[in-house]
Amino acid sequence: MLHHLPTLLARARFLLGLPGGPPERLDDGEIAPAARAVLALHEGLIRDRALAHAATYDDARHLGAYLLWWWPQSYAKAQAALRLLPSLPHAPRILDLGAGPGPAAIAAIDMLGGEAVALDASGAALDEAGHLRVATVRHWRLGPGALPVSGEFDLVLAAHLLSELPGDRAALLREIAQHHLAPRGVLLLIEPALRETGRALLEVRDALLPHLRAVAPCLTQKPCPALASSKDWCTAEVRWDAPAHVRQLADATGLRADERLSFAAVAMSREAPAPAADAWRVVGIAPPEKGKSRVFVCSDAGRVAAVRLDRDRAEANAAFDDLGRGDLVELRGLTPRGDGLRLAKGSTVVRK
Repeated sequence: MLHHLPTLLARARFLLGLPGGPPERLDDGEIAPAARAVLALHEGLIRDRALAHAATYDDARHLGAYLLWWWPQSYAKAQAALRLLPSLPHAPRILDLGAGPGPAAIAAIDMLGGEAVALDASGAALDEAGHLRVATVRHWRLGPGALPVSGEFDLVLAAHLLSELPGDRAALLREIAQHHLAPRGVLLLIEPALRETGRALLEVRDALLPHLRAVAPCLTQKPCPALASSKDWCTAEVRWDAPAHVRQLADATGLRADERLSFAAVAMSREAPAPAADAWRVVGIAPPEKGKSRVFVCSDAGRVAAVRLDRDRAEANAAFDDLGRGDLVELRGLTPRGDGLRLAKGSTVVRK
């Protein structure tokens, strides 16, 4: 990401009318106005969701704030979501739906090589994608109908798009996959780690299951067990080394995205490899409890709690202490108990 920062900051400064400063961090006089722009966009994207639509980025201040705060995060989340896949295509042909200024497409190119076509309803956002690296950008009015592209793609990305899609979102994605997803291609959907957006993503996953297979993070082709309770959804978490200007803005705004990033992701394909025996995906970490540790894990057997009493901690299961949301883990030697699947001293925990 670091090689994109000078361009990101230069474009954000232009859009926000900032005075200018070092190529990889904000000058002291830029922090306050930049923080105000970030907070205004955060209010509309995260809290009341009033700005969660394509026209938002026709406003130069919103677009500049996105480049400063959300673009680096979206880039890091896209690469983290790609790492959830059991295998990655080499030099893929990439289609980025609702690309905005291109963080997901550029993250995929930087990680995998290949080339990308970026589609979005905002011409201003697509202009920024072009400044940053995406060579092919095309206007797309969100909704049913033919896309302004031809051929098949090895990777179809849709990051933070579902809330903007009109009508039957699963039907639209199914149609796109039918016409534009290569036989072994992957459709990767990424959404904010919020209850509303996370559950909406899982509902789309289930609606796509008759037509596509769940590749990641899911280890089952059954309906998502998280949807059985209105309190549950599925998210992953990744540590990242935030750029200097993101740390500056985190301090100025009080928004904490400078150490860990959370996101919801689902990958679908026409084929899915069978998960390894005893493989589970970590989908939740329980608050600290006296005398025991508990994480929530999911597999073809369902969504359950895995529990280890402090007295049963041993070298073979010590990795249980470091599990995080999104981890793929092999658990052996589990015993069903009233509070979930219990680990004993002889149980083994292996992070994959």
